[in-house]
Amino acid sequence: MSFFLLILTEQHIAEKKFAKETNSIRLQEYYMLCSIKEAEHLLREGNLPASGLLYYKFGKVGFLTQSLSANVDEVTFTLELDSGEKGVGFGQYDKEKGMMIKWREKN
Repeated sequence: MSFFLLILTEQHIAEKKFAKETNSIRLQEYYMLCSIKEAEHLLREGNLPASGLLYYKFGKVGFLTQSLSANVDEVTFTLELDSGEKGVGFGQYDKEKGMMIKWREKN
């Protein structure tokens, strides 16, 4: 009986840990997506500063813009959640198309 309870307890702990990790990954993806959309909107209007921070409820995303060519800018996003998780993403914005044309993440 006690062995069975031990197995159930271990399973419960593993499931809670998995749920927490899944939530953290989803939050990171959501904040990156929101940041990309906000940067894309501001670039389209010509209002995105060279660098700055976007604040969210459970973290922040820093960005840094640099020109790759006459028609393409690259924005580097640095995510930091309050819980300590970090991530970096790069987006390329095409000025003629008025949208992000490429995205990659580095974790």
